[in-house]
Amino acid sequence: MSGSVAERRHIGLQHLEAISASTHTFLGPNKLLKWIRDEDPVLVSTCPRLLQRLELDCSAGQLLHETVQAQQKLFHSGTGALVFLTGAWSRVAQECLNRGISVLDIKTAMRKALEVSLQVCQQSAVSVREVSRRRLKPELRDTEVQCMDVEHPHDLRRTLKHSRHFGSHENAANDTSSIAEAVSHGCESSMRLVLKACKLQSTQDLDIQKLVTCCIPGPSEERSCALHGYVTLLSVQQASVVQSLQGQRLNIALVSGDLRETYRHVGFNRPANITRIADRASSASVEERWIETALRIVHALGVGVVLAHGAVDDKLKDRCSSVLFIEGVKSGVLKDFSARTGAVPVSYITQLDERCVGRGVTLSRCEGHESAWIVSANSSLVTAVITSSVPAKLQILEDEFWSCAHRLHQALKDGKLLRGSGVTEILCIHKLRQYQSENPLEKLVLELMADAWMDYVSTLMLNSGSVASKAEAWTAIARQRRRCEDGEPVLGDFGVYDNMTVKTEAWRRALDLVLLVLQSDTEIITGGREGEDLYNELMCL
Repeated sequence: MSGSVAERRHIGLQHLEAISASTHTFLGPNKLLKWIRDEDPVLVSTCPRLLQRLELDCSAGQLLHETVQAQQKLFHSGTGALVFLTGAWSRVAQECLNRGISVLDIKTAMRKALEVSLQVCQQSAVSVREVSRRRLKPELRDTEVQCMDVEHPHDLRRTLKHSRHFGSHENAANDTSSIAEAVSHGCESSMRLVLKACKLQSTQDLDIQKLVTCCIPGPSEERSCALHGYVTLLSVQQASVVQSLQGQRLNIALVSGDLRETYRHVGFNRPANITRIADRASSASVEERWIETALRIVHALGVGVVLAHGAVDDKLKDRCSSVLFIEGVKSGVLKDFSARTGAVPVSYITQLDERCVGRGVTLSRCEGHESAWIVSANSSLVTAVITSSVPAKLQILEDEFWSCAHRLHQALKDGKLLRGSGVTEILCIHKLRQYQSENPLEKLVLELMADAWMDYVSTLMLNSGSVASKAEAWTAIARQRRRCEDGEPVLGDFGVYDNMTVKTEAWRRALDLVLLVLQSDTEIITGGREGEDLYNELMCL
């Protein structure tokens, strides 16, 4: 089978390239929103939200969606680069096939190109200490700071603690804010809200597990704020319950699963060959007795608030006017209330007894909208209340907030950052062009990978408005490469930085996906004869 025929039949790679093209406007800080019109019209500005709405009926598209979701779940950022590179590197693989290069040689050379690029990241990484010093006010920038290699954020805080000029909490907070500004990526208002939450937590490490969001339509975006405790939207009936309970010190119960009669914990197996008498009764009567039992227990224990990780039975909420039931509560929130109130989470409401009940929470309604504000003493739990008069923007603002929060958290965790605005990728281009290889096929693939980076950087520059066309972008990149050859630093926006771990993981996931689809397409075409031994070398997505 000729290379050109094989290339045309690698449908999976073509699907990846086509899907990727639909997300190019999401690359960079100036994202163009897409309006998805279906049964529930919505504005989207990120790859995960777009892929959720697309009808991805091809296997390659489903794999891309799963890969993006995995990146999003872990880092809440980097998905734009992941999807773009998936398309660009799919195009590289197709070009290699078209030139008659074997799948094994393509795989080996593309992995070599990634290895070279990752080495660039290691060599060009900048410590967060250096980033913060570059961004501090002039009067602080030249002050004496103890020299220390910062490999971990704890080292950064020790440097600040022992410095003559950075010993105070205020100056340490300024240091955190400078790092936050460096990784805000154009989302300044969302990052300011993140910094407010960080300040309320009274720590230089942003604790993601003790941070939640509550989106409230109606008020303007300027009304967004960060509050101690847990804030959640209420129904009209729940609002009346809060009205009757606010201002009191309440007992609290925590449920780790669904609060429903039909709920069974993970791993539960009903004993075989046993029929309970209750099973013979109608499901309605079983549910009714369960509701009566649940209400009797919470009333007997004086519980005023019940937080459930899962769903809460609607009839149970309707029947109780003196207890606030909140569903869908994050496990981190349950842990915090458990630690602060002494409450012990239970799987079933029937397990609740005096020893499991927590004490000392207060409840109030937030002014101007139907929401509950639950607070316990000494809690580091913080809720970012996100508001907008345009309901369609709430999801976008919430996504921006979490992206900013995770970028700041990851920067402090890594202790190092990469130059942004495409600077790191230009260094990768230079290194790949410069790489000496005795294998002409490998050299060709590395050149094609460098072209893919060129496409990435030029699209980034075009989207950010720094150039008027792709041709102008390529000229600017060539100019930067000449600076590298002359031993001069690559120019760029020194105020923009990227998370090292987020970026490199996005690159790895993108290439793993391309090689997996390349291998799958090849086996369909050849019947599995070419490259049968590659499975054990492909990473799990």
